[in-house]
Amino acid sequence: MVLGRKSVVVVDEVGLLGTRQLNAIMEAQAEKGFQLVMIGDPKQMQAVEAGPVIELLRRAMGADKVPELGTSVRQKAEEERETVLMFRNGQTEEAVRRKDANGTLRIVPGGYEEAVAHVAVLWRERLEANRDRPDFSMSVSAPSNAEAHDISLAIRQQRWTMGEIGGNQITVKATDGEGAREYDLSLAVGDRVRLFRRTNAKFMDTGTVGNIGRNGSVLEIIAVAAAGLTLRNGAGREGAVAWNTLRDAASGRVQLAYGDALTTNTAQGTTVTEHIHAMPGGTKLVSAFGAYTSGSRHREQSFIVTSEGAERAEVIARRPLGDRREIERGDLLNNIIRNFAQAPEKEAALALIDRAVGLRRGAVQAMQRVHRAAEVLGDVRDRPSMLAEGLTSRRVAQAFAEILPGLTAQLRRHGGALERVARIGAEVAELLTRVAHRPLVNRQVEAEFWHRVGERGQDLRDHEEQRTQTRQHGR
Repeated sequence: MVLGRKSVVVVDEVGLLGTRQLNAIMEAQAEKGFQLVMIGDPKQMQAVEAGPVIELLRRAMGADKVPELGTSVRQKAEEERETVLMFRNGQTEEAVRRKDANGTLRIVPGGYEEAVAHVAVLWRERLEANRDRPDFSMSVSAPSNAEAHDISLAIRQQRWTMGEIGGNQITVKATDGEGAREYDLSLAVGDRVRLFRRTNAKFMDTGTVGNIGRNGSVLEIIAVAAAGLTLRNGAGREGAVAWNTLRDAASGRVQLAYGDALTTNTAQGTTVTEHIHAMPGGTKLVSAFGAYTSGSRHREQSFIVTSEGAERAEVIARRPLGDRREIERGDLLNNIIRNFAQAPEKEAALALIDRAVGLRRGAVQAMQRVHRAAEVLGDVRDRPSMLAEGLTSRRVAQAFAEILPGLTAQLRRHGGALERVARIGAEVAELLTRVAHRPLVNRQVEAEFWHRVGERGQDLRDHEEQRTQTRQHGR
């Protein structure tokens, strides 16, 4: 494939990419000049690698440059669209209780095995109920590869009894994509298998070699031979795949798994008529992203299946020792809601920098407030409170309100006493200056002040009486 300015590259489920992968795509776009269209939902499953790429694109380009679809169009019924948007918008409790009310939430009595068996039976019931609909499709998702594998085994047994799987089968040594799990895998015509990497095949219709599937693709086995498998992909093309093409280079095991149930990450891009979100190990491993992703694969109806035993165990683990309260269905629902509501979003380095800047700005503002308060109050060790200063100021004002009017009247009547009053006024002014420079007056200084003010007032009264007596004697 040769890319140029007339090429258009579409990247679906871009939210599953990490920053490193997105950077490689952006570098290729800058070099080749092709048009790049990216589609994704930040509320669905997060990238395995670091970086919330959709949020980074919003920051780089501006939110107005990133169109957003605010409604769900996959679901046909209005109630289903509303429920899906509840999961997406954080209305987890309303969504879970709605599904409990309409019977699409199944809390299966028992433990892990009982929940797995219930999923397989529910899968068969829904398939047989829609047997007359050729376009009907059904899928199952689970939180982990181990749960998906166990559910696929149970569904395969149902398909075997239904006659969908041939009698002749072989057993191969198999492993998953990371080589973390090893198992024996029985394969027969009619089995659906899941690929773990991009796989080439020799196509039966053209004889050419090309890609028949990628990591997560589910294909149906058409034939089993000593040289390999003949597989049919979702587009209907059939091709022969050699065993060596499927083998892991390190272990030599075949990298295949049953494809009747997939992990939530793998199932993210699928659209089906009905979907089962199966959690035989409980909801403790499911976040808001998984609940929304698995809860939005369907066009008509979706089911949630979990284990009562697993939910009870989690409720008990969070209760204090010795708490013997009976665990009721409401407690199990609350536990499911609690798990489904958790949304541990990945953070980019820019978010960490923003938070550090915010913390620094808050610290600076807090220090500024403290310093402003200290400047107003003065040295805390010398000025423990403004109460004494306020009381002193009010007492000085009251004294002047009482004394100064009398002094003014005497000045008008007794011009001869001007010099004496001026001297007393200067002394009072000096005392006031001292008070102003020392807002917190100790008791000794305060007593001295009022004693001297009293003395000056008494002198004025004595002088006035003496003058009055002199005038009377003169008469």
